[in-house]
Amino acid sequence: MQQLVGLYIEDEEKNIILMQGRFALKGIRIIGLGKFPQDLKNIYDYVIDNQVDFLIVDHELEKAYVTYKGIDMLKEIRKHDSNIYAVLLTNLSTDTYRDELGEYDFQLTKSELTSPKKFDELTAKIKRACMLRKDQDMLASMDMQRQQLEGLLKQLKDVVKKEP
Repeated sequence: MQQLVGLYIEDEEKNIILMQGRFALKGIRIIGLGKFPQDLKNIYDYVIDNQVDFLIVDHELEKAYVTYKGIDMLKEIRKHDSNIYAVLLTNLSTDTYRDELGEYDFQLTKSELTSPKKFDELTAKIKRACMLRKDQDMLASMDMQRQQLEGLLKQLKDVVKKEP
């Protein structure tokens, strides 16, 4: 199986470097954005270009000096890929911000990431979700191929019926 790649949407480089090391021990590659774009219209291109399998999203991006939050970036990516697995990092009360936060798959606080048990749980969930997604993609591809073959078979049968 090819190595999983996660995009860590985080405005503190030291946190990205720390997570790169921790995830590398689990066989997972983490990348950061480097420089945050001023707008989000091409963020999904970045996901595609870097073959990102999942997202880790820090809600607050105040050190990035942008007008959007991490959750806005997640929402933009999900417009193009509603199934990408997303982990939300926030110390906010999700009850208070539920409407703003929208859809994500798993939530942690940054302090929970320091717990080996929570980190193991997180990596297990990421690996499982990404494996299931790849299986679903493969099944969808196989179904499309089956439909194409059925169409060809029907065309062949029609040609054979027409011949004397």
